[in-house]
Amino acid sequence: MKTTPDITLQQAAKLLGFSDKASMIEIRKRYHELVREWHPDVSAHEPDQSHEMMIRYKEAYKILVDYCMNYQVTFPDEGDKKRHISRSMDYWQEHFGDDPIWG
Repeated sequence: MKTTPDITLQQAAKLLGFSDKASMIEIRKRYHELVREWHPDVSAHEPDQSHEMMIRYKEAYKILVDYCMNYQVTFPDEGDKKRHISRSMDYWQEHFGDDPIWG
C-alpha cells in the first residue's frame, strides 16, 4: 500500500535538501542524516509524523538513486580528452599565465 503520491526527480532532490546537483555520496549521506533524525524508533517528533516523513524520505532517496544508477554517461575517446586538455591549458595560460604565483 502506497501512502505518498509519486514525486518528480526535482521534488525528490528538494525534499532531501539539494537544489541542482549532488553526488551519490552526498545523497546517501543526507539520507542517513535524515533517517537518524526522523526514524520513528529514535525521533523526538510525533510517531505518525515520523512515520510519514520516513516514507517520503525513503521514496525520494529511491528516486534519486535509481536515476543516478541508470543515468547514461558518455566516455570520450582519447582524442577528445587531448583537445579538452589543450583548451584547458589555453584557458589557464590566458587567465593566469602572467600571474607571479600561478604563471
